[in-house]
Amino acid sequence: MMYIAGEDQYASSETLGLIERIVRDQVVLMLTTANDLAARRGSRVFSNNDLNFQIRHDSARVARLQNFLRWKSIRKSVRDDDDKGSSELAIAEAVTENAGNGPMPPDATTRNTGLPAVILPWDIRFLLSEQRPGGDDDEDLHAESNEATLDKLRRADEKTKKMTAEEYVTFSEYRHASFTWRKVKRFREWSGLGVIADHKPTDDSLDILGFLTSEMVQRLTVIALLIQQQEVGGCQCLKGKSVFSTDDKREGLFTSPNPKRPPIDTRHIRQAFHVTQTRAERRRVKLYRPPARKTLWLI
Repeated sequence: MMYIAGEDQYASSETLGLIERIVRDQVVLMLTTANDLAARRGSRVFSNNDLNFQIRHDSARVARLQNFLRWKSIRKSVRDDDDKGSSELAIAEAVTENAGNGPMPPDATTRNTGLPAVILPWDIRFLLSEQRPGGDDDEDLHAESNEATLDKLRRADEKTKKMTAEEYVTFSEYRHASFTWRKVKRFREWSGLGVIADHKPTDDSLDILGFLTSEMVQRLTVIALLIQQQEVGGCQCLKGKSVFSTDDKREGLFTSPNPKRPPIDTRHIRQAFHVTQTRAERRRVKLYRPPARKTLWLI
């Protein structure tokens, strides 16, 4: 995950351990909040919306998560169709057998090839009994997420431009790194899922947690790299050249554009985490000194 975000050096075990502890605290926070939201509804298990509700203010992230779940549902439906062997031939046979017996039911002659509808409970469309024609795609949400997606694709294209076929295969494998993929049992023990809170087996809660934790690691890495770049750039400002020059050519998968750059360490990760926890304070007159409150925010 760190490599996909731009860290092409081998990070130390202390740095990896710090990131793991930060992400675990984030998962515990999400599970605790989801359990509280489910308890308010009188439910013993939390749902997907209890996790989605916690990132509702980040509309771009909500759009990316919805897109991820939609394509997951499409891939699952395609696999189910392949397993069952249902195709146009089966539909044609059903039409032939039903000839002269009246119209076919809608499910037999039509297939839902569009994206599954995902309307969140706090969306105004959730209160409407009928939806506008043209599908459920929210153009505003997709426009907000497109900028971050395009920036991510540009960085990936720049990174893979000089790669060989073997290096690109390795890069593709790293892109699918996840805390939850094929590690369900270990993830439940590591995060406290099932102890702090639990979910229905049919929900996509594990996929949502895997998606969010992957984005957390990548965001921490990107911010840490920027902090390191500012530090090194400040030291090199008198020479008129930054250590992170993009003019050098990339020679290999684990070869940095500038071999002098050390990997990010725990100091950069702590500063990056502090940046994600900083919130703008309201400017108002304080007639007394309120007690200090340390609130953990989602990355």
